[in-house]
Formats: sequence, structure tokens, C-alpha cells
Amino acid sequence: METPFIDRRVELAVLEREWRSRGTRLVIVYGRRRTGKTRLLREWCRGRRCVYFLAAEVSYQQLSTWFSQAVGEQLAVYVPPTDLLEAITRLAKTSTTRTAVILDEFQYIVEADKSTPSRLQKLLDEELRETSLVLVLSGSAISFFQKELLGYRAPLFGRRTAQIKLKPMRYGEARGFYNKMPPEDAARAYSILGGTPAYAMHAYNKTLDELLEELTQPGHPLQDEALALLRQELREPRSYAAILAAVSQGKTRPAEAAQQAGIDPRTIHRYIEVLDTLDILEKKPPLGARRGARLRFKDPYFHAYFKLILPALSLIEAGHTGEAKKLIEEKIDQHTAQWIPRILEQHAPELHRAGLAPRPAQLGPWWHRDTEIDLVIRDPGKETLLVEAKWSNLTRREAERELNKLEAKAEKTGLLSPINTYMLVARRIEGIKCSIEKEDHRVLADWCYIDSIVKHSS
Repeated sequence: METPFIDRRVELAVLEREWRSRGTRLVIVYGRRRTGKTRLLREWCRGRRCVYFLAAEVSYQQLSTWFSQAVGEQLAVYVPPTDLLEAITRLAKTSTTRTAVILDEFQYIVEADKSTPSRLQKLLDEELRETSLVLVLSGSAISFFQKELLGYRAPLFGRRTAQIKLKPMRYGEARGFYNKMPPEDAARAYSILGGTPAYAMHAYNKTLDELLEELTQPGHPLQDEALALLRQELREPRSYAAILAAVSQGKTRPAEAAQQAGIDPRTIHRYIEVLDTLDILEKKPPLGARRGARLRFKDPYFHAYFKLILPALSLIEAGHTGEAKKLIEEKIDQHTAQWIPRILEQHAPELHRAGLAPRPAQLGPWWHRDTEIDLVIRDPGKETLLVEAKWSNLTRREAERELNKLEAKAEKTGLLSPINTYMLVARRIEGIKCSIEKEDHRVLADWCYIDSIVKHSS
């Protein structure tokens, strides 16, 4: 049974706006593999006059023939099979109602005929200026889309009317995939699978125990997906994998990660830039500073793959699935603890709307030497929220002690404002059940409450 289409409200709203706008529209949709581009576009197509065409690595003539067949099958309209762009022009000129044409994996069309972008530019400027066409160019070749379609020197630069870089979902948006799990288990599962639909779908209608049982069965696709994606996307997959493994082991300073991975520290920035473009890893300085940057994962699945799944693979392949599952279970809370501040950071706008945080003009973790604060959200010159996240069950006395420590650390940041609030988020807090407690400038919140804010707002 196919997993229901979950969220993507913002992206659907962009596509809907383009559909309702007048004249010819050109929409660029791109993003890493598995983020759900095809599902998004097919969902949007439903109930509309729409042609969806998935390109492949074949000749331009073959693509033109297949496109003609797709138009005939989906719209019951004949367009000549001689040239794909001419067929689109013919369809646009003869259509009296709004019509969408989606060219998925558009990079294959350009590979088959390098003149496609410049020819399309000419058509958009001349023959397709005022038609009922919504043309969507989609694909997973991120560097191609950024350089050949969106770049300043690209023939189609300035012609697009909208663009969407489809990224993995935030926790609240992906919560529908973790539909059978209570808040704590949903956080644990998200810290393993993240918000990439093709990964998160494995949790749909499952408990956390059922998910871990499935993940540790021999041959599960997520046991190789991370490395497979690196092999598909990158020229030096082993070097990138070595960097990710190093960061998962706590080597978060670029020089440390380079040394652990066996890479020249002078070149590691090049690898990081590529991984950042793929929304896998990023280099992040402490809030308010330029130096002292650390490496951190952007995608929970890739973090979990190198920290939890890869170390268990030998046991899985040897048939010791129970031991592999136990190994992951022993580490999962420590791993989840690293993602709770990130989830809070993702949902700073929701915290603001709930009255817990200022307008998030600046946000991120802060550290200096051995002092760290999980998250700082600032509206500079007005208000600052400082957050400590503890993935543990705390007594009331322990919670108050953590807030006291947070206030002491805050004095060292140089980020305080006229109004400062100190917030502790814990898995559970004695006397608090799916709620918050505010007293003056101090806030206590349990995870169940945070889950309810972001889940209901997504």
C-alpha cells in the first residue's frame, strides 16, 4: 500500500500560485534524490490538465517520441514526435485552458541535446510569451540546475517565475510519517530516518520497536542507501564517506575530521561545500562569531547511518539481528539527544508563534571553549531566548538546577538583550505533563508539549 502524501504545503502553495497566475509560467523544482519531487509533482498534477514526463538517458529523438506518446495518453491530444520543444510549443499554442507540462529529470534532455536551454529561452521570449502553459523543469542534478538553469550566465536566467529547492522535511512536517508513535518515540525515529520522504516512509504505521526490527533485517534498503547516494552523486564517494564517519564519531572541527578521514586539511572545505549543497553536512560557527566553526549533520539519516546503522551491519549480515537491534537501542537516546536542539532550531518560527521565543532574526547554538548553549534565538536589541535541551527525565530540583546553570552560561555569550528568557526542554519533567511552566523569565517544557506545537503547526 502506498504511503499517503504527507505535508509539502508550502511547495504545493507555490505551484498553486503559479497555476492561478496569468500567462506562461516557468517553474524550476530541484533537490537531492529521494526528497519526493516526483511525488510532489504528481500530487499537484492530480485533477489538472497536466502532462507528466520522466526523461531518461536516451537520444533526443527517442525522448521526443516518448513525450508525444505521453501527451497522447494523458491528454488525448496529438503533438508531432519529431522534436520535444516543438511539441510543447504546439501544445501551448493550441490549448485554450491552463495546461501544465512537467519535464522530470530535465538534465537528461539537456544531455541529449545541449542546445535545449538556449532553444527554450528563445521560445519563451518569442512564441511562448503569452500562453496558458505552466512549464515545470524538475530534477535531482543539483549542480546542473544551479549552474545551467539558475546561474547568472545560464540561457534561462531571469525567465523562471518560481523555483523550489526541495529539502528534507522538518520534524513537524515529517511527523505524519511517524503517525503510530508517541512523541518521545517519534523524536527517536526522526533522529534515525529524518524528513526525507523515501526514508521516513519506512516508519509509517509502525511503532519504534517495529521500525528497529525492520531496519535490522538483512537486505533492508536503508542499510546501503547513504553510501549508494554518495556513489550516485559524487566522484570521490569514499572520501566523503570518510568525512561523514569522522564527524559522526565526534570529530567536528574541520581539521580533526580531515585528519581522521585521511584528507588534506587544506582541501576539506571543498568536500564540505558539496555536502552542504546536498543538505547532508554543514559548517556552522557559534552564533555571533565567525571563527570556531564546527561540522554538523543537516540530515538525521546520514548521521544515524554512520553512527548507528553502519556499526551494526556486521551483526546483521551474520544473522544476529537481535544483537544488532539491541546495539542500536543502547545508543539511540544518546543520538536523539543531539537532534532535539536541532528540531527546536528548525521550529523557531513555531516557538515564536506560541509566545515562547522572540522573532527569530538570529538563531543557532553558541559555544566558547568548554561552555555550550544548545540554542539561542534573538531579536537583536530587543529579546533573547536561551535554550538548554536534555533528553532525560528530570526531577523538579534537577530542572531548576539546569536553568540556573543556563543563566550562568548566558552571561558569557555577549548575546543578551533587554529582555532575556531561559528555557529548559527535557524529555520529561516531574510535575509537568505535556505542558509548560513559566515563572518570570524562566520556562520549563517537556517534549510532549514541544511535539504538540510543531506537529499541529505543520
